[in-house]
Amino acid sequence: MPSRAHEGTPLGGRQRSNYESNKSLTWRIASGLAVGIGVLTLLVGWRSIQQADIEAQQAVRLGSPGKPQMLTTVTRTPMSAPRKALWGDIKAPYPTHAFWENFVLGTGVDGNNAVTGLPYILQASESSVDLFYPYTNMATKTQYQLGFDQVVGRLSIGCATYESSIHVVDEYSDLGVTLKHDFGKDGTMKTHVVQGSPYVSYEFDGASPMLTSGQILRAFRVDGKKAACNAKGHTGSLFEFSLLQFDETWRVYAFPPIKLVCTASNPPMALQADDPYTGVLRVALSNNCTYGEAQHHCSGNGHGSYVPSHPNGYGGLLDNHASAMVTGGDVEYSFDGNKANVNFKWRVTSLNKSSVPALMLAMPHSVEMMKDQDSIIDGVAIHRSIHGVQKPVVGNTWEMTETLSDIAYLAPREIKDKDMLKAVKQAAEEDIDWELPWNYQSGTGDPYNAGKMLAKMANIALIADHVGVSKKKIDKFLDNLASGLEVWVNGTSSNALVYDKSWGGVVSCGCKYSYPPPKCLNGGPPNCPALGGDPVSNGFDFGNGAYNDHHFHYGYMIYAAGGLAKLRPSWAKKHAPMVLSLVRDIANPSSDDAYFPKFRHTDWYAGHSWAGGVAMAYLNGRNQESVSEAFNAWYGVSLWGRAINDSEIRDVGRLLAAMEKRGGQTYWQIPKMNSEIYPEEFAEHRTAGIIWSNLIQYQTWFGQLQWEVQGIQTLPVTPASEFLLSKDWTPKAASLFETTCGGSCDTDGWITFLCLLQAITDKSKGWECAMKLDPHVFAGEAAGGNGNSLTNTLYWIATRP
Repeated sequence: MPSRAHEGTPLGGRQRSNYESNKSLTWRIASGLAVGIGVLTLLVGWRSIQQADIEAQQAVRLGSPGKPQMLTTVTRTPMSAPRKALWGDIKAPYPTHAFWENFVLGTGVDGNNAVTGLPYILQASESSVDLFYPYTNMATKTQYQLGFDQVVGRLSIGCATYESSIHVVDEYSDLGVTLKHDFGKDGTMKTHVVQGSPYVSYEFDGASPMLTSGQILRAFRVDGKKAACNAKGHTGSLFEFSLLQFDETWRVYAFPPIKLVCTASNPPMALQADDPYTGVLRVALSNNCTYGEAQHHCSGNGHGSYVPSHPNGYGGLLDNHASAMVTGGDVEYSFDGNKANVNFKWRVTSLNKSSVPALMLAMPHSVEMMKDQDSIIDGVAIHRSIHGVQKPVVGNTWEMTETLSDIAYLAPREIKDKDMLKAVKQAAEEDIDWELPWNYQSGTGDPYNAGKMLAKMANIALIADHVGVSKKKIDKFLDNLASGLEVWVNGTSSNALVYDKSWGGVVSCGCKYSYPPPKCLNGGPPNCPALGGDPVSNGFDFGNGAYNDHHFHYGYMIYAAGGLAKLRPSWAKKHAPMVLSLVRDIANPSSDDAYFPKFRHTDWYAGHSWAGGVAMAYLNGRNQESVSEAFNAWYGVSLWGRAINDSEIRDVGRLLAAMEKRGGQTYWQIPKMNSEIYPEEFAEHRTAGIIWSNLIQYQTWFGQLQWEVQGIQTLPVTPASEFLLSKDWTPKAASLFETTCGGSCDTDGWITFLCLLQAITDKSKGWECAMKLDPHVFAGEAAGGNGNSLTNTLYWIATRP
């Protein structure tokens, strides 16, 4: 029976450097790189764990979740705390991975504070919110980007006369944000930035609008009629202007009509109101190839460009739906067995009291999910980004479906080959004695590698239990797993996890590592070197203190907790509230949770997570490297829900995993050369390494070799990985992996993932590869293979169809 639609009840970017902490496991950073979402609504809450068995759980259940238990609370220094001046009246917890995060990082107005809100790129200033229309470009053979000119290409919309006013976040929703400029006696301006909106809406209250462009004016029309740009005023509801350098035509819709003066010198083009205006201007690009001269946009030019030569039909669409102003959007979901219904409910305001529905733009993965394919308007799309063509969709609600995986702790099939089964059991008998490195037993290491190795232990235990290793051996191993996990979830590790009151989240304190014996010279909180906000601080623990990669780090730990709870339910009863703090940090579905933001990493419109946090604003926006580790995080959440018999947590984990899988297979995995997303120059790599808001790179944070890219988009391999790793993609990915795997690919354990990939389409080849592995590839100091084991490798291969 389907569950009710969810209106979230509370759950009660990896930077590849890791200064001072366990330097033998430090990732290499690729030269010249920088580090780099929204959400749901639940009517029912997370059910308590084991009902009323845990009295402490009452503080973190249902509608009034409590403070994260067992963790020290810290307040950040001003350098690393949110800049309150940019947040207005909004209080913590704050989003840390929203698509618009650059609006509130640093000064909020410098050259790097660009926000990619497709189909545009936007930037705020003290008097305006400016638009850029980007173009796709193969900058190099390994970098596919959205280019934009920050000088000539800038279209600035703001107030003509104003007192200097920094923007503030007025409100935000799952799919958009509203900025507000208060110009004092000169009125106010609100800017509604919504993902997928072909219009950017500017709401003026007693302010005098002004629009300027660095391009030369080529043609000017008012209400469909040619008009002179001669410093005289024109009153109208529709202003249209064509610009020379980028061959663009823009339309400005006014509700109510407005009088604007057009000038065509210094800057080359300006539209300005002499009088204060109260109303809405909606600005939209109507043609990116007006005269067929745009190098980047017109058909046949540029890299992967796609537009009709004369998209008059698209302009008509803009006209027909301009009165339906979208100011934000909410995501709702419900479950029906192994299906999820996901709805985008756009916040629509009619500007002329009509029932005209909204016009929005859908990315490729959303088009696949839509129930009503008739709402998609074919043949008039003009917007293409590095993420593919955005198709126009008419409707105030997008109704979509997603298929969920039902894979749990083990593979969905048994080992049929007796020799393989014997080898798996023999490996498990040996791996069951594996121990965490000393520095991770005390928690002086970093949470990322700690999580990987704890997840490895849980995985070994689950397989060992399944293939018949003695209970006595497994119990001893579980004791070690529990001890290693508890130092983190209880906040007692030397590199302690703490609750950050300033942003709202669980972060690592950081460890100024010393050895021997392993210890943290800083002594733990409140002396937290990872929270200083400077570049060195942001390098601790792969940037955990700056909210990089929390879903990677805590996803591994949550997976480990789910495996441990499955085999030892009594552990879950005691430690459930602490594990829930980690779950809430990365997968909280409710705006009513006073301690954590809604789905920290999830960008529902983009169709995947973002990993990069709040260290600083980067011109390329948000980023994520390993989609497979993001997928693993949500798989871990689903396992925790299964282990504690909580279907809500389980299904939210399954939904997020399904979303990440679709995003991964659409944007990271490139199975064929004639890709609908990528030009051939990039498609030949078959895999994206790092995806940013406006840049896609074939490389990792630690290198540019093929095996590095293929490996980071494969690990970790668990029973659920067969849901993610497409059979159409893996043969070519494995081939590229194999041709370059030598040196540190072998010694650091990345070769193990080559064996696992090969087995998907050639079981015998994968087995042969695995049987040649040196035991060292699974050692704690093996940066790639330390989260894997021979037991898991052989089990995965043996259970392939």
